[in-house]
Amino acid sequence: PKAWKRQPLLLGGAALVFLLGMQPALDAAARHSVWLHCLQSALIHHLAPILLLFAVARAQTSEAGFKKEERAVHIWVVTAFGAMSGVWMLPQLHQRLMDDATLYALMKWAMAVSGLWLCRVMGRYCQRADIPMRKQWRFSLAVALPQVLVGVMLLLSPPLYPMHMHGAVHMSAQLDQFLGGVLMCLSALLLLWADRVMHRKPP
Repeated sequence: PKAWKRQPLLLGGAALVFLLGMQPALDAAARHSVWLHCLQSALIHHLAPILLLFAVARAQTSEAGFKKEERAVHIWVVTAFGAMSGVWMLPQLHQRLMDDATLYALMKWAMAVSGLWLCRVMGRYCQRADIPMRKQWRFSLAVALPQVLVGVMLLLSPPLYPMHMHGAVHMSAQLDQFLGGVLMCLSALLLLWADRVMHRKPP
C-alpha cells in the first residue's frame, strides 16, 4: 500500500508505460501492423507489470494465504498466457481479432489483466524462500516458452497476416513480421530476466 513512497519512479514508470500501451490511438495503428501490435503487447503485458513488480514486491505474505490461492492462480496465468500465444498460431482467428476494433480492445484488456495477475504471482513467489528452484523455473518457462516459440515462428515464417499499415510506419510485410518476432522474443526473455532477478533478492 505504501509502495509509491518506497519506489515512486518505478511505480510512476509502470503507470506511464501502461497508459501509453492502452492508448486508443495506438490501437488504430497496432491493428494493422504486427510489430506495433507486439510493441503494444510488450508494454502492457510485460514491461508495465515488471516495473510494477520491482516497485511493490516487498511486503511479506502469509504462507497459508499463498498456498490457498497458489494452484488456481498459477493455472489461470499460465492458461491465459498460453492461449494468447496460441492465437498467433491461428492466422485467420488472429486476423479477425485484429480487424475488429471491439474484439481488439477486449484482447488488449485481457492482456492487461493477465499481465497484472502475472505480476502478482511472480511477486508472491519472490517473497518465499521455501519454494524449490525447479518449481520456480517450471512456472516461469510455462509462461515464457510459448511466447518464444511464437516469436521464432514470426522470425522464420513468410508473411502470415495480411496487414495493411494505415497511417503506421510503412515497411514490407516480411520486415513487419520479423520485427514483431524480435519484440516477442525479447519480451519473453525480459520476463525471465525479471523473474530471476527478483528471486535473487533477499526477503
